[in-house]
Amino acid sequence: MLVIVVNTNLCGAQTSEGSSDKPLDGYLGAGAVVFPKYSGSASHQTWPLPLASFEYRDTAYIHINRAGVRFWNTDDKKMALGVAAQPRFGFSANDGSRLSGMSGRRDRIEGGPSFEWETPAVSLSATYFTDWSNAASGQAAALSLYHQLFDDAHWDVGTYVEIEYLNRKTVQYYFGVRPGEATVSRPSYEPGATLNSSFGISGAYKLGNGYALMFGTTLEILGTAAANSPIVERRSGLTSYLGLGMVF
Repeated sequence: MLVIVVNTNLCGAQTSEGSSDKPLDGYLGAGAVVFPKYSGSASHQTWPLPLASFEYRDTAYIHINRAGVRFWNTDDKKMALGVAAQPRFGFSANDGSRLSGMSGRRDRIEGGPSFEWETPAVSLSATYFTDWSNAASGQAAALSLYHQLFDDAHWDVGTYVEIEYLNRKTVQYYFGVRPGEATVSRPSYEPGATLNSSFGISGAYKLGNGYALMFGTTLEILGTAAANSPIVERRSGLTSYLGLGMVF
């Protein structure tokens, strides 16, 4: 799964070129995203994609691959409750040699309730996800911590860590091998729940005249139940992006 967390603080992807009183606050552009062909693949692919990291009046937001709406927050906007959604990517049989002859696993949109808490040191975000697209049953939950490293006239950079829980049904769908898909080199596999972890850095370099260079990279490490799957070629996967965006 492509996982990139960007500026999860309740004040949004604020830039030093403007204040948080603006309706839109953050970055919007396009660029190249490099990510594994499937979760656990040793091969990568590059797609040209839009890049968005912005907030609308501290209420709605898009942070690269996660979007959400806040329905309630404290007066000081340090805590908020809302709903968040994100994609989870599957695979097709031609995405890797270990998948040959297998049935494809569908992409899905998953979402659910979210809680955010901004502290002096880090911004915390916790979300519970269920499948909204009827692609696959199963649930997931994510806890992420974001720390702002730089926020000045040119640099807007932060680092983050995320722990993701996948329940048994989710892991079985995306990492399991059904009896009818088993071969001599790919035994049947029925995993249980797992904990994945991700570490990354993201941000922007403001070029002036309303433009910025947007960048980020995330290292995802699969939990044991997922990593032990016969279809997994590599336990860790790197996702990176680089693009040009407008500053709001």
